[in-house]
Amino acid sequence: MGESPSPGMLSTKAENLKRLPEGNNLLLREVRLADSAQIVAWRNDPILGKFLTRETLTLTQQEEFFRSYQARVDDYYFIAEFKRSGQPAASVALANLDFAAKRGEVARLIVDPGARLFLAEIFDLLFDFAFVQLGLSVVVANVQSMNGPAKNFHIRLGFQIEKISPKAWWNGDDVITFRMSREDYPRLKQAWSALLLDERES
Repeated sequence: MGESPSPGMLSTKAENLKRLPEGNNLLLREVRLADSAQIVAWRNDPILGKFLTRETLTLTQQEEFFRSYQARVDDYYFIAEFKRSGQPAASVALANLDFAAKRGEVARLIVDPGARLFLAEIFDLLFDFAFVQLGLSVVVANVQSMNGPAKNFHIRLGFQIEKISPKAWWNGDDVITFRMSREDYPRLKQAWSALLLDERES
C-alpha cells in the first residue's frame, strides 16, 4: 500500500470516466474541486450528515480529500446531476474496488432533500457503471443499523443482507452489509422500474 498508481492504471480510470451513464432525469459526472463547498454543506447538515461522521467537515479537508482521491485507481467519486438544470442532486462513490474479486462498495452517498424522489435513479446509474462499465460482479453497501430509512431503501431495491458486524460503526452501532449482484440487477430493475421516474425534474 502507499505506492503510486502506474500511469496505465490512471489512464484506465480516465477512459472509464469518459463514458458515464445517463438516466431519465440525472447523469453521473466525476466530482470536481468546485463541488467541495456543496459537499461540505451537505455533510454538515444536521439531518443529511447525521449518519456520516461525528466531526464537522471543513472546506480545506474536503479539498485535500479530493486531491488524494484523484490519485486512487480503486475509487470513483461522482456527482449525480439533473440533466436539464445542471443542479447537483447527490454525491456517491464506488470505492474500495477490488478488480480481482470484481467487487466494490457504495460510499459517500448524500442525497439533496430536493432529489429524494430520484434515489432509485441514482443507484441505477451507479449499478450501470459498476456492472456494465467496470464489469463488477458485486456491489455492497455498509449501512448503520440505526439508519432506518437507508435500511428500508436497500431492502426495497432488492439488496440482500450479506452480514451484520456488531458494534462496527464509529458510535458502537451495528453495521449491516447489503449486497447487490450483477446477476440479480436486471431482474430487480424490472421490479422497481416504476421508481425510475419519467422526465419530471422540477
